[in-house]
Amino acid sequence: MKKSRIAILSVAFAAVLILFVVRLVKLQLIDGDYYRTQSLERVVTKTVEESARGEILDRYGLPLVQNKTVLSVNLDLNICKDVNGTISAMISVFDSYKQEYTDLLPISDSEPYIYTEETLPKEFYNFLEKRKISTSATAETVISGLISYYKLEEYSPIMARAIIGVRYSMFRSGSPSIYPFASGVSVEIITALKERDEMIGVEISTGYSRSYTEENFASHILGYIGPISANEYETRKDQGYALTDTVGKDGIEKICEDVLRGKDGYRYIEVNSAGAVTSELEGEKAQFGSDVILTIGKNMQQITEESLASAVEGAKKLNGEESATAAAAVFMEIETGEILSMASNPDYNLATFYEDYAELSQSSSSPYVNRAVSGAFPPGSTWKIVTAIAGLEEGIITKNTTYRCTGRYTYYSDYQPTCYESNVHGVVNVESALQKSCNCFFYEVGRQLGSDKLAEYAALLGFGSKTGIELSGEISGSIASKTAREEAGGIWNGGENLMAAIGQSDNVVTPLQLTNLVATVAGNGVRTKPYLIRSITNRDTGETTETPSVQKETLQISEKTLQTVRNGMYKVVNEQGGTVYSYFRDFDIVSVAAKSGTAEYAKGHPTVLISGYAPANDPKIAFTVVIEHGGKGANAYTSQVVKDVLSYYFSNQDSFDSISDSNTLLP
Repeated sequence: MKKSRIAILSVAFAAVLILFVVRLVKLQLIDGDYYRTQSLERVVTKTVEESARGEILDRYGLPLVQNKTVLSVNLDLNICKDVNGTISAMISVFDSYKQEYTDLLPISDSEPYIYTEETLPKEFYNFLEKRKISTSATAETVISGLISYYKLEEYSPIMARAIIGVRYSMFRSGSPSIYPFASGVSVEIITALKERDEMIGVEISTGYSRSYTEENFASHILGYIGPISANEYETRKDQGYALTDTVGKDGIEKICEDVLRGKDGYRYIEVNSAGAVTSELEGEKAQFGSDVILTIGKNMQQITEESLASAVEGAKKLNGEESATAAAAVFMEIETGEILSMASNPDYNLATFYEDYAELSQSSSSPYVNRAVSGAFPPGSTWKIVTAIAGLEEGIITKNTTYRCTGRYTYYSDYQPTCYESNVHGVVNVESALQKSCNCFFYEVGRQLGSDKLAEYAALLGFGSKTGIELSGEISGSIASKTAREEAGGIWNGGENLMAAIGQSDNVVTPLQLTNLVATVAGNGVRTKPYLIRSITNRDTGETTETPSVQKETLQISEKTLQTVRNGMYKVVNEQGGTVYSYFRDFDIVSVAAKSGTAEYAKGHPTVLISGYAPANDPKIAFTVVIEHGGKGANAYTSQVVKDVLSYYFSNQDSFDSISDSNTLLP
């Protein structure tokens, strides 16, 4: 019985072995040529599916920056039989339609060849070393060596140089198989490519580019994207970035790069020798980037920008084209620190950033500078808020201390500065001195305080340091003081204490810092950190991450001092003799408290400013408007910006559809 079972198993095993041998003979000997041909003619390749960048939305979910689908042309090196010939054919098509493609080679595109970059990237040297070309060679020698290396002698010099440019860009891309030749390609070019016979390995894919819902809108806040630089690549290559990727370069696009960027997916496809897809294998889906929701409101931002542009135009009409060289405005929620609108003028169009860059980067108006956080302005008389707080807290003055203003400060025999236009204010206290902006009163306070003590209070109130808002390029400004001047190797004269007290000398501030100052005064001495990013929403899961808790700091300033300063700021706007009373006396939308300023220069028109809050009796919103070199009388226009924006904010916002024509104003 046992021998019988062994015999049966032996027969079964032999049968299986015979079948296996027969199958092997058929595959290798009989059908071997067929399967060998099939394996050579079919290639499995990994294709990247580009992810969509997250969108940027306003506080109400209205889109500000979106994505639009674009066509891209890629070269699959796995199946491309003649790389040079295919690249040449692609270049010919693109050139015929005047369509750009990627060419990163830092050498001019025609003879005589020269290097186009002063500092060549290290990737270029690596490229030459791998091809055994001297890294110290002239551009002419490099081109000659690369023509030989890539066997391009049969092509014209111009085409050979163009092919080399693509070859170098392929090297820079870091992709071993799929090279992104161009993005944002027209349907006409796609059609022309498909009609050419030399296009084996050329594939069309869909991708995304940035789309802006409004032109010239919030450009300094939103920012722009661009090709990744060599330095950025070194920093981000471990995060999966390629040398052909784009990254955020400025504004929210830069600050939120890590959350806005999605994760590319991929799929495996099988193609035959003709480049046709024969089958597709499962891969990994692309993941969307997260959406960023800002604190600004689209409508309020538009009104702020339009009104500010109108104010600049009005100031130019009043004081000449050389005046009103730039302007900025900030409106902030006092309780939270949320920026409700922030405008900088002149601005630029994000949609045409790269087309306009060569011209605008040379403009004397520096439109790419965000004056709200990077503009360095002398604060002028808005600084008297700081001086008043310091004087009251140090006991130099009280609410009832009076001073007789004769229009000229005569404490020093050899230096006797005046009030603005030598105005005589008579007997004033701190509230009426703020109301009328009496220089002489604050000269006296500044003399008794000394610049270093005044500087201590300025630093306490946030000057001389960044607010920490989520924008690159924010500056700290500077605070005038004897110590700081002497540490820098300069000389400080006693009379400079007077100038420092009225916002001149070395005092330099940003509009955002001034807004934070008046918000602190209005908020009972609580300083709140300004911010622009309200929340982040994951588009795949729908999960929303709110901004971390509001950051507040309570300053050690007495309520009595703050109330006295608030009384003075109220009188600036609401009582006869206030410096902007005439501009607000018929404004009945909401009560306003503010301090205006006029910062004079040795040459040129003065800069005009206004900082304040509203409602005066229950502050909700703080603001600052600045017109650089706005000139005499331009406070009419800064005041109009305030009224335009507050009219929207405190009215039926849905029905507010236009701003006042401030160009018709006269001071």
